[in-house]
Formats: sequence, C-alpha cells, structure tokens
Amino acid sequence: MIEADEHPVQGDEAAVADLQERAHILDTPALTAHALSLGIRPPDDGPGWLIVREYADDGADRGLFWVGPDDQ
Repeated sequence: MIEADEHPVQGDEAAVADLQERAHILDTPALTAHALSLGIRPPDDGPGWLIVREYADDGADRGLFWVGPDDQ
C-alpha cells in the first residue's frame, strides 16, 4: 500500500474541488495531468509525481495526495 501522508494536494480551492470530482472518473496519470493543467504543482520539481486518492485503514476517504517515485 502506498503511504502518501506527507504531501496532500493543495492549491486553489476551486481547482482542488474539480480534482476531487474528476478523481472518480480519471485514472491516475490523467488526473495528474489535469492537476498540472490547473496550475497545481507537486511538492518538488523532480520527475515521477502522481496524484492518488488515499484511504484510511477503516476505508475512510482521506483525500488526494501526491506520491513521488520514492513512495511507489
């Protein structure tokens, strides 16, 4: 299981709300590309960052998080 606790997706409130909605219909690469098109950037400029939905152990939705190549 990917642990993405360190990097929640942050940005313009409307853009993040749009991502939350699209996360149900887009796959990970498409969601990440859409976030970038909205101006939402990963925690650093390194390659390989993706946006994933994180769930708690009890199944509760924790939201969208960035995971980098070291987290996968």
